[in-house]
Amino acid sequence: MRHLTVTTRGRDGCAVISLRGELDIASADDLRRGLHAARRAHGDHLILDLDHLEFMDSHGLSVIVNCHKAVTGHGSLALTGARPIVRRTLQITGLDRRLTLYDTVEQATASLHPPAVQAAPSRNSPAGAAPA
Repeated sequence: MRHLTVTTRGRDGCAVISLRGELDIASADDLRRGLHAARRAHGDHLILDLDHLEFMDSHGLSVIVNCHKAVTGHGSLALTGARPIVRRTLQITGLDRRLTLYDTVEQATASLHPPAVQAAPSRNSPAGAAPA
């Protein structure tokens, strides 16, 4: 049995939590602890990178759903890079319709923090002047 490695890094105001290995009954608590630590260090905008996750059972799904519930309303949880076997698990359980899935961390980051739109100067203010 392969164990789960959980690593966290900050990126553009989000916590990116990367999983490597298998997420099951034996490793669900590792993810739970990793998510709590990520929220304490980086806040409640979370990106869960599943690119190197090889397997996930109902215990892992439960941790993800509970985290989603905990941040809903004041934060966000996005999943990225789900391999076909993990994506299929999300589809079978209907969680692919409840959770936000992206192909890459970059797409998730851009969606959670879209680029700021700079206001155009009005006709009455000189070019380059700060909007009122």
